[in-house]
Amino acid sequence: MKALLLEAPHLLTVAEREVPVAGSGEVLVRMLGVGICGSDLSVFYGHREVPYYPWQMGHEGVGEIVALGSDVVGRSVGERVVIEPNYCCFSCSECRKGNTSGCLNRVIVGMKVPGVMAEFAVVPAAFAWRAPAGLTLAELICLEPLTVGVAAMRRSQIQKGERCLVVGAGSTGLLLLGLLVARGFDAHFVEVNPQRSQLATELGALPHQERNSGYYDKVFETSGSEGGFETALASAAPGATVVLIGLASHAVHVIPADIVRRRLTLVGSMIYDHPIDFATTVGEAPNFLHKVVQARFGLEDAQRAFEQAHEVPGKSWISIVDEGDLP
Repeated sequence: MKALLLEAPHLLTVAEREVPVAGSGEVLVRMLGVGICGSDLSVFYGHREVPYYPWQMGHEGVGEIVALGSDVVGRSVGERVVIEPNYCCFSCSECRKGNTSGCLNRVIVGMKVPGVMAEFAVVPAAFAWRAPAGLTLAELICLEPLTVGVAAMRRSQIQKGERCLVVGAGSTGLLLLGLLVARGFDAHFVEVNPQRSQLATELGALPHQERNSGYYDKVFETSGSEGGFETALASAAPGATVVLIGLASHAVHVIPADIVRRRLTLVGSMIYDHPIDFATTVGEAPNFLHKVVQARFGLEDAQRAFEQAHEVPGKSWISIVDEGDLP
């Protein structure tokens, strides 16, 4: 089979690999498409270490089951599936509490184990979700990153009628904004890129105005940028919840007394918890996803796809199958 390999930072190649075999509790998936996200770009540029080179890329995968391993029940060949690419162990202290995003033995596809940007991939059956009907392949690509937003909203305990702000309108921020609007919330955004801002307004969100500082009941920081955390705090109303999604690594200036006096709650939202959040996503399958998907590339053109991903205002993805073979 063909697989996309990172030979070294900044250098992708398509190479031949052996087709994997599904073991106990696993399914063999013929991959149809794989999304590109910020984590993939961190690996591509060498900012995030991988176990070895060449490294097989990708984790936001959609495909169809072509073979069942032993002990797999209730699944069938031909099912289209969306992959949940964070496999929890179900047995550690965090998993037993339901916090599978903090699983002490979490298997992170494309980061800790080889990715799914190949013609075939083996996936635990419990993490291969039946794809909702009525969505195109490009829309299905969005369901994994959309689940990040689903989890963030759940953890925020947002209530009807509350005003909300999303800081950063990259693909994660755009999907979260679309979800907030679809669920009937008054959603605003902060974004410096005019093309991303345009997409956000097309989703039904409104740009943040300076007069709204200290105005929002729920604030979601998705950018991970310098200044994003400060903007989120400044925009939060007294008693608000600030949900941190972006993985910022720089130091920030915080005055604890300000947090106390304004009665703010800070929530760190890491990916999602199995199975609750993916179950919500595939059950909801909103109709705005096509607006977020902006660029499609073939597997042989993956180098250009990764190099240009930052220039794409919405979501980029890799089509694994040829144009004429797309289902």
